Amino acid sequence: MKINISWMLSLSILFLGLTSCHDELDQEPYSSISPETFYKNEAEARLALAAVYSDIASDALYGSLLSMNFTNGTDEAVYNRSNTKWSVALYMNNSSTYNIERAWTTLYKGINSANYFLARIVDSEIEEGKRNKLLAEAHFLRAFYYFDLVRLWGDVPLRKLPITEGSAANNIVASPSLEVYNFIIEDLTFAYKYLPNPTGGTAQYGHASRTAAHALLARVYMTMAGKPLQQQNAYQLAINHCDSVINTGYHQLLPSYKQVFLNEIEDRNDDKEVIFEIQFGNLRPQGIREDGRIGNLNGVAIQLPKADASGNLNPYAYAFHYPSITMINKFDAAQDNRYEWNIANWKVNKKGKVIILKDSNKSKWYPGKFRRVDRVDNGDGTFGYDILETGAIDKNFTGINYPYLRYSDILLIKAEALNELTQTGEAIPYLNMVRGRAGLGDINPALVASKDDFFNELMDERMREFCFEGIRKHDLIRWGKLQTNMEILRQDMENYGIATSSWYYRQCNNIDEKHNLLPIPLKEVTINQLLDQSELWSGQD
Repeated sequence: MKINISWMLSLSILFLGLTSCHDELDQEPYSSISPETFYKNEAEARLALAAVYSDIASDALYGSLLSMNFTNGTDEAVYNRSNTKWSVALYMNNSSTYNIERAWTTLYKGINSANYFLARIVDSEIEEGKRNKLLAEAHFLRAFYYFDLVRLWGDVPLRKLPITEGSAANNIVASPSLEVYNFIIEDLTFAYKYLPNPTGGTAQYGHASRTAAHALLARVYMTMAGKPLQQQNAYQLAINHCDSVINTGYHQLLPSYKQVFLNEIEDRNDDKEVIFEIQFGNLRPQGIREDGRIGNLNGVAIQLPKADASGNLNPYAYAFHYPSITMINKFDAAQDNRYEWNIANWKVNKKGKVIILKDSNKSKWYPGKFRRVDRVDNGDGTFGYDILETGAIDKNFTGINYPYLRYSDILLIKAEALNELTQTGEAIPYLNMVRGRAGLGDINPALVASKDDFFNELMDERMREFCFEGIRKHDLIRWGKLQTNMEILRQDMENYGIATSSWYYRQCNNIDEKHNLLPIPLKEVTINQLLDQSELWSGQD
């Protein structure tokens, strides 16, 4: 998905051109335009729809919290600061945690924007076919926001209509999570019926497409099939939607794993493998707010001065987590071409020197997937670096895009679902497609001869393929493995020689069953007189 700010600006200019000079004096500033106050025709509706998209790219959602902070704290990475700022990743959060409130509020803001859009476009004069496409995008976005709400918090208020400040609709009980999932399915079903095909067909690049709706439905059904709902019929439904993506023949694995992420870093359009992405155009120098910190918080450490000798701004990366020893050990470093890209044994210091990190201390290597610079071999035993990121450089914010749904996920979802339905033989080819691109070749059939063996291999394969893409924690929760795998991480770190007194162990020490969900923000429970704290967190703060 692309939050296309330049497209929003061009529509703003177009709309201004439609008004008289006198009318221009009475216009609201375009920074304050919202779905509830704007649009009667297609141009106005598209600008309002952009507002529905916009919250996804905020710092409170995929700019930072939902892409990194909330999805850290698994067996794939360790928060590498002694402070507790990423309290959700360290399982040190409670109902008063500010970032939890920010995420909750922003998700409902997106939902309310979608609800306003859906309510108001019905009376527009837009031609029916175009109106249905716009409606479909709004249904997709509402489902997107609700999916994060229900899998992060479980039972949540299900708001289907727009609300205003002080409205009685603010007081609403939490709906059972199954009811929320069914509402998400209704929205996505409408969406895939009316959304256009990807950009190889008729969809505008960066907007929800028909295959994106099918792909998201596949992920929704796999989540429902797992814990806590364990809806067994959802496995076949997930397969059906995977097939709807696969059978188009449009999506495919790119030949190079590395190229998938170079495209994200260098802002190259690719919807062959990346079915749905969140794109961050770094437009802060133009005074346009965007909050992407991909590569800044989760990339290779870069400590360059603010500008070089010519005055050009340099990229910077805090690198707030290390790849875990557990994850590093899951790779065949010699054969798997994902290893060197995902895991970086180097950093850039304040003098611009590339420092190669010791093999004897792999616990302090860095995530490489969303690197802002790449290491270059000088041919004399030393290394330099090239800046990969395009566009305006900002120390703390990046233009690096975030892949939300990739084709490899569809292949592995289908493989997992087939295996769960005891069709392991049919599942193996889909696993092999992902392994083949990684340079591993087909798996030895003896290693995946049983359903359990296949599942264990698939768990590892998903870690290798999707590390640092915000998927692992959701996977572990639906598999019922979050606490179990924290214990595996603990043992792996002890075996590696990391002192048990180290802050590396905080996520292992603090994890509890209640952390399968986030607590409903205390402020929300206080304001909404009909809302109770979730059962896992009741009396647990």
